[in-house]
Amino acid sequence: MTLRTLRFSLLAIAAGFFGTATLASPIDWKTVRGWDISFYPGSEGCQAFALFEEDTAFFIGFDNTDDELLLDVTLLDKKWASIEKGTEYDIAVKFGNESPWSLEMDGLRTDDFPGLNIMINAQSDEATLFIREFQGESSMTWSYADTTLGRYTLKGSRAAFDEVVNCQRSYLAARKSQSDPFANSNKKADPFAD
Repeated sequence: MTLRTLRFSLLAIAAGFFGTATLASPIDWKTVRGWDISFYPGSEGCQAFALFEEDTAFFIGFDNTDDELLLDVTLLDKKWASIEKGTEYDIAVKFGNESPWSLEMDGLRTDDFPGLNIMINAQSDEATLFIREFQGESSMTWSYADTTLGRYTLKGSRAAFDEVVNCQRSYLAARKSQSDPFANSNKKADPFAD
């Protein structure tokens, strides 16, 4: 399987992870310094995607399902075959030389792609700090128990996440501007009004 095919497959699968069960194709926003930014209709959120060495896929962005804006962080790797969907895993992530984060991540399984996911209230101090460290450091290291899952570059992460924010703001503004053209009609002229 080529990296391009893997990316397309992971993006299609990821669309199913985020939000409703309806599989909707992601809408490409732009590519920024090696990160693909897309809008996922199922989650009403924008995500940055990177495929790291040894085929670990990483997504970070927003989920706006039910109008609750959440920071959505997902890692997928075909090698993690024993991950069980719905099981909670204690995962550590360390950005550069910062103190490590301890995250309770949920196991995901779709076809042959197991992974880990966490949702954090996007308005919280925790999400703000997580994003700041993600954007400000040059690498991140993910671990489970005594096993390093991977050490990944964060080259371009500042520009990528800034573009995720631009994408999400664009979507929210477009959604807000859509309104019922009949809501402000003159009720006297409305033959259906009581």
